[in-house]
Amino acid sequence: MRKLKFIVLILIGIIVQGCAFVSMDLKGLMSLPPLEEKMLLKGTKDKILVVEVLGPITITSSESRLLPSEGTIERLDAVLAKARKDPSIKGILLKIDSPGGGLTASDLVYRDMLEFKRSKGIPVVSVIVSEGTSGAYMAALAGDKIVALPSSIVGNIGVLLPSVSLAGLMDKLGIKNQTITSGRFKDTGNPLRNMTDEDKEILRSIVMDFYKDFLERVEQRRPLTRHDIEIIKDGRVMTASQALRCHLIDKVGYFNDALGMMEDMAGVKGASVVVYRRSGEKTGGFYSWP
Repeated sequence: MRKLKFIVLILIGIIVQGCAFVSMDLKGLMSLPPLEEKMLLKGTKDKILVVEVLGPITITSSESRLLPSEGTIERLDAVLAKARKDPSIKGILLKIDSPGGGLTASDLVYRDMLEFKRSKGIPVVSVIVSEGTSGAYMAALAGDKIVALPSSIVGNIGVLLPSVSLAGLMDKLGIKNQTITSGRFKDTGNPLRNMTDEDKEILRSIVMDFYKDFLERVEQRRPLTRHDIEIIKDGRVMTASQALRCHLIDKVGYFNDALGMMEDMAGVKGASVVVYRRSGEKTGGFYSWP
């Protein structure tokens, strides 16, 4: 309804602009509605909160969008702020369905969830639905346990720095690179020229530094063997059953399996399962997206 109202106002503005100037205050339309508690499973007064990490992990939303939206961290901050005020929340199901995203954003999800569960003194079970790879798997590491659906893909542990060179194309088109730099490595990674071996080494050292930190987190949070590390360190994607054999997850299962695990860890029985969604968003069940 809010989207329809916004579109109607825009159309009215277009229609009447030829005969009059119309001033519209769009602030109210462009602001996000508040989060509301939605019941996924009715039970006792104790609550298990579903916290969602869905789609590419970002800090903030794209400013080019016409309608209001929010990034992963913006959403997570709002959800955790609301959850801190509710003493009846006894545990978190961290629902993850994401291919990963920015390194900083993924790191913030991981750290924010660790800080929240420590300050609140409650357990967290991560549930990987379809995807929990790369930065999304880093986020899943915040869970005390990790459950993955049988059809999900997991892992892809590592860091990627995409780069292309347009130098060959520019030569064919007769275009010259005339970039002026303050130092010889200032434009390392510039797509207008080919990388030198020194450029590659500088960027490789950055990638490997971040990768080492990622792998150390996996080793700290998961009961890995040396054999597991040899398999996962090449960044491969795995099925849930393969991830289980390498100790990247604790169980191949579904929502009910994760909920049962959570209730045992939290010491509750028959708790209500809730999720925070904004007004106008879909509720559905555990597997639904807003």
